[in-house]
Amino acid sequence: MTSVDDFKLLDPATLAEPYEFWSALRESAPIHHTAEGAGFTIVTRYDDVVTAIRDTETFSNQISRRFKGGMSPYEDSAQVKEILKDGCPYSDALAFVDGDVHAKHRRMIRRGFTNTRVRELDEYIHDVVHRLLDEMPFGEPVDFWKQFCVRLPVLMIGHILGVDEQHEQDVKRWADAQVARFGEPRETEDENISIAKDLVDFHQYLYRELAARRAEPRDDFLSDLVNAEEETTENELVLICAQLLVAGAESSTSLIGSMVNEIVDRPELLERLRHDEYLVKDVVEETLRTESPIKLVHRITTRDTVLGGVEIPADTVCMLMIASANRDDAMFEDAAVFDDDRRDAKRHLAFGMGAHLCSGAELARSEARIALQALLERTTSITRAPGHTSEHIPNLTVRALRDLKLVLR
Repeated sequence: MTSVDDFKLLDPATLAEPYEFWSALRESAPIHHTAEGAGFTIVTRYDDVVTAIRDTETFSNQISRRFKGGMSPYEDSAQVKEILKDGCPYSDALAFVDGDVHAKHRRMIRRGFTNTRVRELDEYIHDVVHRLLDEMPFGEPVDFWKQFCVRLPVLMIGHILGVDEQHEQDVKRWADAQVARFGEPRETEDENISIAKDLVDFHQYLYRELAARRAEPRDDFLSDLVNAEEETTENELVLICAQLLVAGAESSTSLIGSMVNEIVDRPELLERLRHDEYLVKDVVEETLRTESPIKLVHRITTRDTVLGGVEIPADTVCMLMIASANRDDAMFEDAAVFDDDRRDAKRHLAFGMGAHLCSGAELARSEARIALQALLERTTSITRAPGHTSEHIPNLTVRALRDLKLVLR
């Protein structure tokens, strides 16, 4: 029988395929402390994760109280710190604040995602999806992950942040740098320096664009953000945009890739999808549940507390494993099984919940839905490339494929 002791949280094999580890934790140690990394308490059951997310007074988002680098618990080298001086100084914003400040930042984001703006974005998604499919070779192997899953969300979030499409690679580079800052430092100093430089480059871009919108407002998201009737510093705006970059680029990439990877080996499901547009939405939700794009959120305890019958001291950094909660059999019947007919799939926590429900959740759903509908319309056959097996990259936070080689006909 598999035991918790058979796994290490930060082992590359566990990071790439964590489901057995999480299952063992849910079974025998649902509130589990590990000394790995900076030391964390891992929460894996649905009910416990929900309890912690709802109790924002006890389980705070302001993890910078323990995280040396603001977003990361690891100490930066002197050289990296020097480079970061030219970027935006860290302060808690949006997903890393609680209470009134968090509510203010969410109001600002919502103003940028009005119904009118979302409809306009749907039109842009549709245009980009079909353009990317136009560029796709048919009848021969293509890496759908790199050529479509990565590019669509990068172009989308770039459009929202006012980046010209010719700088698509810059947006991807900036998003990768943001994700890297959440995880462990890279093995070589050169890599850490390169990541820091990319982050500073992104911050400087945002400072320039925000200043331009103040001088000459446009009919776009950044102008909505700048002109929101809230007292917000320029640094807060930069950090809010930086978080949107990760949420927009990384989450949607993972969602679309996981969805196609899940259905490509199910020809009967593919055929049903071609004749039932409502089923497309169900597949999107079940993908979010079984293959949650973001695996976890961090919280820090503000006081001694008890969760799931286990005492947790104040100032403990907790990993709320939302992706594990979404596979909890106590919440979802046969939770490890992808079931396109599941009626309660939307109770998943892939986008958080309550006060911390992801502001871009509906946009991510739209990207996945429009992408799948177009892919089905444009093909009669979608198969995996001969001999190809998709693998996931070892990452603590994001569930992402290394590649996805398909043959489209």
